Amino acid sequence: MRFNLWSFTLLAITFGFSGCSPSLDKRTRIHGTVTLDGSSLTAGKIRLFALTGGVGTDGAIVNGAYDIPADRGVTAGSYRVEISVERSTGRKVPDRDGEAGAMKDETVESIPARYNKDSTLKIDFDPSIDKAHDFDLKSKP
Repeated sequence: MRFNLWSFTLLAITFGFSGCSPSLDKRTRIHGTVTLDGSSLTAGKIRLFALTGGVGTDGAIVNGAYDIPADRGVTAGSYRVEISVERSTGRKVPDRDGEAGAMKDETVESIPARYNKDSTLKIDFDPSIDKAHDFDLKSKP
């Protein structure tokens, strides 16, 4: 049997595409729960930063749960996770993004830095498995 360039190209395209899994590059819903010392976080934010070429995202934590829909979800890969819960100090501070003289509520992070700016949380996300990614945080190491 003799192969010409056209036959080789057609075979390469056929086998190349048949082995591809478009779902690996497609954004997918991600969800789970977040607790601190056994209690659900009432409000906060979760951020996922791609470590292996995936697509990161963020979402709200409400009543101890987060549910980021597919249109804003993540793709297959490994992610660094940051969880943040800001609380008001009761003080007003200058709003650098606002008009001259504008003030805003001062907020501070209320959970340990190892879960947000110095996060050590990581997940591996597989879009073919609908699995909750839960986080049980501890205020003390």
